[in-house]
Amino acid sequence: MRGTSIGTRLVEAVEAIDAVEWDGLVPAGELFCSHAWLRHLDEAAGPQPVLTIGTGERITGATAIWDGEQASGLFYLPDFFPELAGPWQRPFVWLGARRSVRNGLICTTGSQRSASLSGLLAGALDYAREHGRAGVVMPYLPVSAAREFGRAHPAAHVLLHSAEATVAVPAQGAAELLTRSSGHNRKRRRRELRDFSAAGFTLEWVDLTPEIEAAIAPLIADNRRRYGNGDGVSWMHRVFAAQRRVGLFGNAKVLLCSRDGALATVAVCYRHGDSLHGRYFGSHGSVSRDGYPYFVTTCYAPIDYAAQHGFRRLFLSTSALEAKIRRGAVVEPLAAVVLLDDDELDGERVRTHNRDLARGYRDRFPGYLSSLSHDWLEFLF
Repeated sequence: MRGTSIGTRLVEAVEAIDAVEWDGLVPAGELFCSHAWLRHLDEAAGPQPVLTIGTGERITGATAIWDGEQASGLFYLPDFFPELAGPWQRPFVWLGARRSVRNGLICTTGSQRSASLSGLLAGALDYAREHGRAGVVMPYLPVSAAREFGRAHPAAHVLLHSAEATVAVPAQGAAELLTRSSGHNRKRRRRELRDFSAAGFTLEWVDLTPEIEAAIAPLIADNRRRYGNGDGVSWMHRVFAAQRRVGLFGNAKVLLCSRDGALATVAVCYRHGDSLHGRYFGSHGSVSRDGYPYFVTTCYAPIDYAAQHGFRRLFLSTSALEAKIRRGAVVEPLAAVVLLDDDELDGERVRTHNRDLARGYRDRFPGYLSSLSHDWLEFLF
């Protein structure tokens, strides 16, 4: 797996690599590529290997490696491409952060970028072959990154599979976003904010401390349970403990939404560069929808916080897209780069898959076509 001037190396965990050197390769704002984020995942769930490429002792590119999941959900390939024939039931080598719904390319921006990306993808395929896997997949990539990584190997394919909600943060926050919406939509959104205040809810942004962790972990676990994730409160405490050990608490801000002195909903956001990432949401199962606490906690308040603190982009993840697009977010496509061991996907069927998925999102939001990013256009026709 080594070349004469640039070669790959497999290490046991990201902890073995200097954090400053690693983070020097991370794109601005890509929290889930960062050394601290990957290290906290290893601390919470056990170490995963990392593939690096470089010259001598200097790395020019890297990616974490993990196994995906073998049950239906966000990390199960048969759910990604149900209409596209392929070896999706077989195990793959997954690249990127474990259980992350946004990935990026950890690579130099210099003259060795192209060779580094090619070497990483080829090295990952070698690893897949050595371990009897069907191939390599790097999911949840922005289209520009997927296109670039796909060009790194002649047999790689770029396959759309999901979408995320993002906000280009306006200087005046949510109020400015509302002025850009239709008159009918603007009235409905302003009514939500009035009803929120009238219902007696209050908001407070706080640091993520052990005391705050103890208060919010049960709400987050309860919300995850309602949507099929049974990890429980102990898992959230393990995650937060790992974040505390690696220093991620310094990147976190917690939004507490309360009424009559009791927590109703919470959101945990993380800062990275010029971006703010919404990561965890929690609520009491008994919280009424009256006053719209969910929308305020997950959309309006984070947009205002981002504007007040100079963040340029807000990432609101892949869930509840309709609710977020109605409140000013843009829906952007996410793609996977797939490289198979011995099966070549049919190029025309790949194009059909991408076109059909893009049209599905277009048809899903007929009244909000301007809120679909321009990246969809290249797949629509």
